[in-house]
Amino acid sequence: MKSLLGKYSNSSMTLVMLGIFVVMVAIASRYPAEARFMPFVVGIPPILLCLLQLVLDARARHRPPADASSDIERAQATASQIVGHQVEFGASGTTEPQLSPAETVHRELVLWGYFLGFIAGIVLFGFWVAIPLFLVSFLRFQAKAGWRTALPLGVGASVALFLVFERGLKVQVHSGFVTSFVLDHLSR
Repeated sequence: MKSLLGKYSNSSMTLVMLGIFVVMVAIASRYPAEARFMPFVVGIPPILLCLLQLVLDARARHRPPADASSDIERAQATASQIVGHQVEFGASGTTEPQLSPAETVHRELVLWGYFLGFIAGIVLFGFWVAIPLFLVSFLRFQAKAGWRTALPLGVGASVALFLVFERGLKVQVHSGFVTSFVLDHLSR
């Protein structure tokens, strides 16, 4: 079970994302020409990238690990002689730590949490609330950036996106159900 999970976990997330984008583009294809532009711009490139990722995953699963392991073993032996203790190399030959299947699943669940939390934030509070919250929290807690880095980058990227989409392209994005509800009640 664990080997199947490890073997197909990347592809399963790619398939879920591919499904989301295909449904989004299919729904947007029924919109008037002016309204479908943005969903097409946002949806078609990820569809192509997901398809490319599935091909790359399939190729990686079918590639024999023949001489790559011998290269890694030689590099480990050389590094062990230099450093004086055992050094573990990843599959790519770099000195990345080997992750246990449990740690891999934990990391994937955290990323799923960020992804689903971002989608829920967009639906409930809109793009202009969800984007800075997502960027700042991801940079701070996952990328381990300091607050002095995460806040300006998150806010700056949000302002840049706002200026490009709202002001430059005149694209109205989803304002969020909760945000719309609150603003409607405040305007009365």
